Amino acid sequence: SFTPKKGRGGGLSTGERPFVDIIQDRRYWLIHLVTIPSLYLSGCIFVLSGFAFKVFGVPSLSQYFKADGSQLTLINDRFSALNELEDF
Repeated sequence: SFTPKKGRGGGLSTGERPFVDIIQDRRYWLIHLVTIPSLYLSGCIFVLSGFAFKVFGVPSLSQYFKADGSQLTLINDRFSALNELEDF
């Protein structure tokens, strides 16, 4: 059976660590100062390298327009966009 404990300030506690203690912990900031920028940077590299377009099967930004600029390419079905571009 669950028996709640007395927390700070006389209230009942669930036994979880208080949020203020987590925010003040140096390990929290060390982990987040490393992981958040690295996730952002890896996402930028994923998109800028063009690998994201290949993984999700969508045409890259340079494939939407013709080289001479005379005609805009119209994509009718987003699931077969690469096949439609090859037909032009």
